[in-house]
Amino acid sequence: MLPTEAEGAATSGDAGRGNPQLRPILMTVFLAFMGQMLLNPIIAPLSRQMGLQDWHIGATISLSAVMLALSSPFWGRASQRHGVKRVLVVSLIGSFVALALFAITSYLGMRGMWQGISLVFGVLITRGLLYGVSISAVTPTAQAYLVGHADTEPERVRMMGGLGAAQGISAICGGILGGVLAALGGLMLPLVAMPLMVLITIGVFAATFKPQPVNQLIEQPAAISYFDKRVFPYLVSGFCIFLVFSAVQTLFGFTVQDRFSLGPDETASVTAIYMVTMAVVMAAVQGGVVPKLRWPARRLLRVGLLVLLVSVICLWPMDSYALLAVATVGLGAGLGMAMTGYNTGPTLELDLREQGGLAGLISANNGATYAIAPVLATSLYGWNHSIPFIGIIVLIAGSCLYVWAHPQFRRAEPSAAMGGQASAEARSATAR
Repeated sequence: MLPTEAEGAATSGDAGRGNPQLRPILMTVFLAFMGQMLLNPIIAPLSRQMGLQDWHIGATISLSAVMLALSSPFWGRASQRHGVKRVLVVSLIGSFVALALFAITSYLGMRGMWQGISLVFGVLITRGLLYGVSISAVTPTAQAYLVGHADTEPERVRMMGGLGAAQGISAICGGILGGVLAALGGLMLPLVAMPLMVLITIGVFAATFKPQPVNQLIEQPAAISYFDKRVFPYLVSGFCIFLVFSAVQTLFGFTVQDRFSLGPDETASVTAIYMVTMAVVMAAVQGGVVPKLRWPARRLLRVGLLVLLVSVICLWPMDSYALLAVATVGLGAGLGMAMTGYNTGPTLELDLREQGGLAGLISANNGATYAIAPVLATSLYGWNHSIPFIGIIVLIAGSCLYVWAHPQFRRAEPSAAMGGQASAEARSATAR
């Protein structure tokens, strides 16, 4: 049974300010992704200890991103049909099983008890296929729920900023904790901690989040086309943003080592300092600065892209630690604004029954970049160290022109109260 617009508006208005269910959602996102990020500091030595080639791990990460992109739209709609609690618990149980099997696979590989092509397939199936499908439910489910409980643009900006900050902080904490655990107990300790972290997440979420009333579920959530004219301009700009973000993350260690002629240990330390700085700034902007600015989503996207353009120009290969610091701080600030604007903007164009499909589409859009950028960026960098940075600058410059020139970003801002005009436009567009 579909909730009425009046019921949806009442629910959103009440929850946007004081809904106690919001904190468990954000905590679940934080814990779930922190468990994933424990792997980042150990991924290179782990692959070599298992006797894998570097591209095997790259293929695993790309497969996980592909599965996330393919599965996210399904999970977004399923969360509206079956409820947030049911979908997230199923997702987290799947993630726990996948990571536990990956830990066992890694143990057998490091001990030499499992080798060859079958070991590669074991890693691909556990950490790539199974984990990619399972974890892909977390972000779209959280986004659909948060958007459904905020009926003004400032509230949605605040919610999406909080969601982005939770993911950003989880990356920082997970990376640090993974390195500490590896230093204390070797490579197996973070591998064991990953499924345990997900198990803790299941317990915390199950204990603190109450199932939604039946009248808040949507019997037939709407599927959204990527080329729906209401959201396509946002998806294009968001794809460019995440493509650049993924490329920068991939290239940063290489360019630090090459431009400063550092050894492996020095490279790891310097790269970590810059990457943590960028992540801290991005989380601070999303969770603290953006809500205080109270800017519309379109302005956040436009200004964020301009800041990104200046920042990626500062990334140009030069042997200056100071210029690189300016670039990383600027990247954090620009990404924090642009991502929040990109995630929030299209939600203002659609009605409630379309939000799950949209959340899945956004997550799929983001995930697809992680299947493309690492391979493309490293291939171009191997050919010529300057080429990928030229490509990054051109891509962001083109995105700036796009969001400043496209008619959808130039028309009047939507009303602060969501639901009426957006719903009417959504129904009209669907009818056409």
